[in-house]
Amino acid sequence: MPPYPAAVAEASSTFSLYVFDLPAVTTKLKVLARHAKTPRIPFDNDRSEHHRVFSRALANVLSTEPALFTFAQIIDGLPTADVAWDRRYPGLFGDHPIEEHEDLCPGVLDRARHFREQFNPCVLSFDPKTLRVFRKASPGSQMFNIRLTELVAVAIHEICMLLFQLGLRMHRGDIDSIDQWNEEPPGVSWEFTPPRPSIFSHHGYLDHDVYPDGIADVVGYWAEDRIFGGVTVFDRESEERAPRFPPNVYFHSCRAGATHRYYQLTDHQQRSLTDFLLAEHPDPSSSPLPILADHQNVVRLNDELAILKHLYRDIWERKPPTREYLTQLIGKPRSVTDYPKHEAFIAHVNTFPTVTITPPFGSGGSRMQVASNSQGGEGGNEEVRKAEKQEGNNGGKNEA
Repeated sequence: MPPYPAAVAEASSTFSLYVFDLPAVTTKLKVLARHAKTPRIPFDNDRSEHHRVFSRALANVLSTEPALFTFAQIIDGLPTADVAWDRRYPGLFGDHPIEEHEDLCPGVLDRARHFREQFNPCVLSFDPKTLRVFRKASPGSQMFNIRLTELVAVAIHEICMLLFQLGLRMHRGDIDSIDQWNEEPPGVSWEFTPPRPSIFSHHGYLDHDVYPDGIADVVGYWAEDRIFGGVTVFDRESEERAPRFPPNVYFHSCRAGATHRYYQLTDHQQRSLTDFLLAEHPDPSSSPLPILADHQNVVRLNDELAILKHLYRDIWERKPPTREYLTQLIGKPRSVTDYPKHEAFIAHVNTFPTVTITPPFGSGGSRMQVASNSQGGEGGNEEVRKAEKQEGNNGGKNEA
């Protein structure tokens, strides 16, 4: 990938988007989304090995604790407070009333278990092309495993979307007032960000005006992140070049303390996920889910460049960034969490002296001094400390 400013310029010139172009782009993506939704078909039980493997893989994911707890929160109508805040960009501000929702409401967890036990996968629908490719793939091949992962991710998304559309909302209280809370605390002068379409949201997937099922799809993307560790996407360009050997999947996470960039699963992570999907009656506690990025996930991509680089599950899942947004990214600081490849460079930059302003002893004024972040930096400020000590001995008097 080119240097960050160059990448921003590349994306900006490619899309050539301004704010007033967004309505046209939104309309185009909405049409694409509707056209993709209409021809979807169920995965009929043809008693094949492929259908049996898919059914087992889906059941394995549904058996996990993250899946059950995610279903329960959707049935409740609100996430618990710790989950609501467990996002890199939670979209919550001030003394948000979600703080009071520490636990699920009574009966919700039992209702979630009942839903999971009674759910019939026959109601799910999939892209015909994905099903066709999966059915033709040889069991055990990379193509088979990657398309299986895609089908299961799509299934989880749709299950949570359908669950949200049921409107069970068992929370004992006013859900809407919490979901759309945007009260400005007294004495605060900054402008608040409008509330998101739903409190069940991933910061990268908020385009409900594009999605075929609107806000329910927003909830589906959030649920994917809670269960898998991120929204599951694919390197479509590489798949087109070498369809028999698709690369490992990518996740796009929104967890607190996790990278906001797309990250490709390592071979070990991909193998662990595949083994769990294929396992016969696995122990749910042995599930690798959720799979979050660590320093070994070195293959990453900035989220604003993902669609440009053909990294997506559906082309319409995210609107392209505007020129204004891309300009704001120039100069954005980097962290090791997001750029593990640059760890040594970031550590080196953090050793540079930083300018701080400290008031002299006994003075209402200020003085600029250089403070170093390096281990040996304190020695470089010996003269400053001597001057401060001398000022202290002088009773804080400033000598001309």
